[in-house]
Amino acid sequence: MTMWAPDLSDRVGPRYLAIADALAHDVTRGVLDPGTQLPTHRDLADALGVTVGTVSRAYREARARGLIVGEVGRGTFVLGADPPSSGPGLPISDSLPAGVVDLSLNFNRVPGIQSIVSRSLAALAADPSARALFEEYHPQAGSAEHRAAGARWIARQGLQVDPSRVLVTSGAQHAMTVALMGTTRPGDGLLVGRLTYPAAIALARRLHLELHTVAMDAHGIVPESLEAACRAHKPRALYCMPTMHNPTTRVMPAARRLEIAEVAARHGLVLIEDDVYSFLVESPPPPIVSSYEHRGYYVTSLSKSLAPGLRVGYLAVPAGDRSRFIEVLWATTVMAAPLMVELASRWLADGTADTIIEGGRAEAKARQAIARETLGNLRYESHPGALQLWLELPSPWRVPDFLARAAQRGVLVNSGDTFAIGKAASPAVRIALGSARSREELRRGLTVLKELLTAGRQQFVV
Repeated sequence: MTMWAPDLSDRVGPRYLAIADALAHDVTRGVLDPGTQLPTHRDLADALGVTVGTVSRAYREARARGLIVGEVGRGTFVLGADPPSSGPGLPISDSLPAGVVDLSLNFNRVPGIQSIVSRSLAALAADPSARALFEEYHPQAGSAEHRAAGARWIARQGLQVDPSRVLVTSGAQHAMTVALMGTTRPGDGLLVGRLTYPAAIALARRLHLELHTVAMDAHGIVPESLEAACRAHKPRALYCMPTMHNPTTRVMPAARRLEIAEVAARHGLVLIEDDVYSFLVESPPPPIVSSYEHRGYYVTSLSKSLAPGLRVGYLAVPAGDRSRFIEVLWATTVMAAPLMVELASRWLADGTADTIIEGGRAEAKARQAIARETLGNLRYESHPGALQLWLELPSPWRVPDFLARAAQRGVLVNSGDTFAIGKAASPAVRIALGSARSREELRRGLTVLKELLTAGRQQFVV
């Protein structure tokens, strides 16, 4: 094979990023197959007319994105468009061994929901009109009644939309899939925060989008970094979670949201806003999409707020834009399960959803209190109403060692690398508070983590 030497004439921005982006582009397009050996730093520098240091920096960036691997004495090789995850991902097991505390999955356990579900299912089974919900096909975007229920739910989050703009989906991940499939093509650039929801990373890779990261601060995505990324990469879309960001739980202030919308407007970005956690925040700022509706796509669901098994989500699209997503809905699921959507719609209409949400908020706050009490003076980032913590590991802990030692002690948490493209900036873990089967189990799991963190890694060699 001819030595790889990309054409950089149409790429703007720093040369090292242009080389890394060209590499990502060729891996995504299949120009570079997994296992392909790349040129040496000197050979590529001579071919492109740049310094060896520039190529070295480009290769470091590509390694951070999970595109290549260097082997001492052998060279640098392509991993592929879908490299192995640097973290454990988000595994979901059929059952956990006795005594294991799972603090890896981010959902809430609402006290008393079992009786609510039993009553609701009995009422639905007794309703003769429910027969049509499983005997017939329904519109891909959802029936008029179900779309109206979705519009009412979205309005509760601060965004007023006509039901004609609502698509009913099989959860938030499906809504994200529909939004990306309907607005992007392979090779398009997608911007995400330096830390982001893993499903966004997985979707981008499966749809062959070029991922680029944007800097974040205590208020979320930094507008100046977004501006620079738009100029450097000419991306198609931005994915963001401004309210109760996963994994950090940061809430973007209203003024920052307006700045993000202004940058997006200047560069014609498609903006996909994931708002599944806003129900946990008292009076959250208006969604970014509320000031950017002509190219904004709003994702929400009922899985976090009501129950994880309730796979019902909603995607609000710009006015007049719904028809082009019908084919995507048909290709991905035909329609969200009407029986499940009907149950969700009834809960939203009769006040059951309010009861569950209130119970969920109270449970989240109670578990946050347990975390504060158990972890003591350990430093971590979290919102008072959040379902998770973001904890940077103290030196000399490394993430793989900490995960392995915690698992040996019967506690599962998520690597911070799961939420980053490549390696996270600093070693960190996300600790989910809601998935523990009881408050007592949560306290026990957090106690184990506290012991590991305070005793130090050297005393717990795996």
